[in-house]
Amino acid sequence: MLITGFPGTAKTTLSGAFAEAACRRGERTMFVSFDSDSSEVIRNLTSVRIRLDPYVRSGCLRMISARTITGSAESLLVRIKTFAEQHRARCLVIDPVSALSKAGNESTAHGVAERLIDWAKAEGITLVCTSLIDELSGHTNGSGPLHISTLADTWIHLNYLVQAGERNRGMSIIKSRGTAHSNQVRELILSDAGVTLADIYTAGGEVLMGTLRWEKEGTERVAKEVAEVEGKLRRVSLDAEEAVLEVRAKSLQTELKAKQVEKTLLARTTESRKGELSRRRARMRELRGADGGPAGRKLK
Repeated sequence: MLITGFPGTAKTTLSGAFAEAACRRGERTMFVSFDSDSSEVIRNLTSVRIRLDPYVRSGCLRMISARTITGSAESLLVRIKTFAEQHRARCLVIDPVSALSKAGNESTAHGVAERLIDWAKAEGITLVCTSLIDELSGHTNGSGPLHISTLADTWIHLNYLVQAGERNRGMSIIKSRGTAHSNQVRELILSDAGVTLADIYTAGGEVLMGTLRWEKEGTERVAKEVAEVEGKLRRVSLDAEEAVLEVRAKSLQTELKAKQVEKTLLARTTESRKGELSRRRARMRELRGADGGPAGRKLK
């Protein structure tokens, strides 16, 4: 695996995260640093919550300061292989591999880098190499003269993305043989909470990072909160209107029942009156019929 980038883009940090994860899994690891002393690497990585010193003390991790090793690229390769075999390393970090080009001509350095990769694959060692991009020329020392990018199975590139006068770290995967990978540029955030790979965030077709992203997220968060408050107020209003309608509905139901009862009583009263009137008429007919009956004729 090759990690390239400008100075300060977190190449060593990612390498340290890899080494810590390997040691956490119990895999013996060796970290070869050409730029800094081992104690400096351990101290600097602690600032982003990558702690290698416990694994150094336990013997799972071996830190080597290769800047004190002199000699040709060939001799460097021999020393690295010897140290790795002594440590029985299953994971190996070379930071940066482009330092090999300083110990010999380009063709020799390329041959050494090629043999290093072939040896690691043959031994079943996971190899992580970093390579520095010259900020002035824009060339990668490791993937230029050494052509490491053509030899690596996976190539991760780190760069700076400048937006609104602010510089943020971006990470992308250039290639990864035999595996599917993202084509997006993700923001790499380093803080005392650790190393974070932020999800892609777009607005208006543009990828936002850093302060611009923070401001946009803040604006959207406020808009969301306002929408939630408005939604709650609307729900309260609808609940109140619903309560009023329920009261009105109950009132109308009560009124309807009263009208139905009144209607029933009116019908009963009407029937009762009709019956009474019918009985009175029958009685009157009986009484009138009595005047014209046999008793009346006798009186005459």
